Amino acid sequence: MSSDSVFQLKQVFKAYPSKGGKKFHAVDGVDLELKWGVAYALVGESGSGKTTFGRLLSGMIPPTEGEIFFEGKKMRDWMRRDRRKFCKKVQVIFQNPYLSLDPKWNIREILEEGTLGAWGRGRKRKIEVILERVCLPKDCLPKKPHALSGGERQRVAIARALLMEPEFLILDEPTSQLDVSTQADIMNLLRDLRPTLTGGLLFITHDIALASQLAEVFIVMRHGKIVEKGLKKEILFSAQAPYTQQLVSASPAWPPVF
Repeated sequence: MSSDSVFQLKQVFKAYPSKGGKKFHAVDGVDLELKWGVAYALVGESGSGKTTFGRLLSGMIPPTEGEIFFEGKKMRDWMRRDRRKFCKKVQVIFQNPYLSLDPKWNIREILEEGTLGAWGRGRKRKIEVILERVCLPKDCLPKKPHALSGGERQRVAIARALLMEPEFLILDEPTSQLDVSTQADIMNLLRDLRPTLTGGLLFITHDIALASQLAEVFIVMRHGKIVEKGLKKEILFSAQAPYTQQLVSASPAWPPVF
């Protein structure tokens, strides 16, 4: 394993029971290395295994077979001995911000979860700084999630993740439930935040044009398998796999962003 690996997967499978006693492999024998400091996009149609892949990297679910390493250490060891430290290093932003925010808490209480032991003025200042970074007004703090728009809720989810000062960020379809203008605002925000993520990020999406706004390296997934991996220009203009070519040609937005 190279020293610049942030994640490495060795023959990773994730299987679920299906009809007739057979197993359905949501992730099917993946061998993959993610390098430190790179922005990746994991692209594929619905049902390709993208979200399961992200959940495996986040430690939310264990693989059925194979090994996942983070910073050279087995994921199962992280989960058993250093789960809190891992969760600080790796944060996830989910597709539906409303489901990921506690509806009983106001925004201040939600953000205070991520202040890592800062108290008093330190905690208050940390929250003020992060609100400014994600372009949210201070008057949102006493509100509960239902009082915010979808875009504002996603900004709160991003702020909560950033308060943990993560090294690596997993974004699972973070704009798919937003209208086009709000989606553009969130993508602009993510591009602005990109330099602060020293370990890099994984942007999970079905939209290859959207991924081109943020990612440097594309990973294409189908039926739980990685069918192609390459630099953005290679994937968008000289893809080798027929499935990748189909995704590119079906993209609703062209030319892609560079």
